[in-house]
Amino acid sequence: MAFTWRDLLDILLVTALFYSLWRLIVGTRALNLVRGLLVYLLVWFLANLLGLATLSWILGNAATLGAFALIVVFQPELRGLLERLGRPQGPRATSLALEELLLGVARLAERRYGALIALERRTPLGEYAATGEVLEARLSARLLVTLFYPGTPLHDGGAILREGRLLAAGCLFPLSEAQVGLGTRHRAALGLSEVSDALVLVVSEETGSVRLAEGGRLSPPLSLEALRARLKEALHA
Repeated sequence: MAFTWRDLLDILLVTALFYSLWRLIVGTRALNLVRGLLVYLLVWFLANLLGLATLSWILGNAATLGAFALIVVFQPELRGLLERLGRPQGPRATSLALEELLLGVARLAERRYGALIALERRTPLGEYAATGEVLEARLSARLLVTLFYPGTPLHDGGAILREGRLLAAGCLFPLSEAQVGLGTRHRAALGLSEVSDALVLVVSEETGSVRLAEGGRLSPPLSLEALRARLKEALHA
């Protein structure tokens, strides 16, 4: 059978589909789910290939029940992927929004207002935004300072930025168990960075220092210029 342009188009579309799916799940907890499924399918295939009837029967029947179990257990991840698919893809953050963020962080640090700010990347943070007040507001330094002013209703929670806009404030982030000696804000920054690819800024109300949590690790205190360089690199701004 001759290789036609339709075959080439088919291969390109399938490749693009799998690449898009990979971009959606890489850096998220769903990646571990995919790895587990691949191992499961490999074992099932080998069991069939080697004629292991009992193991094949068990794995075949478990697959049916497992599909429903996975939908229930990984419902937040599946919802996040669908949210990501349905959201228009735009620039992560404009240069103007980044400068407003840095100006706001500098003012928060100068006044020693404790702050927790998450920058969404590939992993959707909609489930955490839902725990606070959804704002969908234009980002500004004055707004950040107002939100984290001590005594305001939302100052104890975290803020979430999405593509250069303030998505929500007063949000609850998961606390990391790895560094129990840290304060609550720093543990929340680490916790969110452990379950997502978000960049999480935390301003200490005791010292005014600014640190960045990424991939389950917390940076040392950063200067404004070091922070700007890291954010521009990560966000391609």
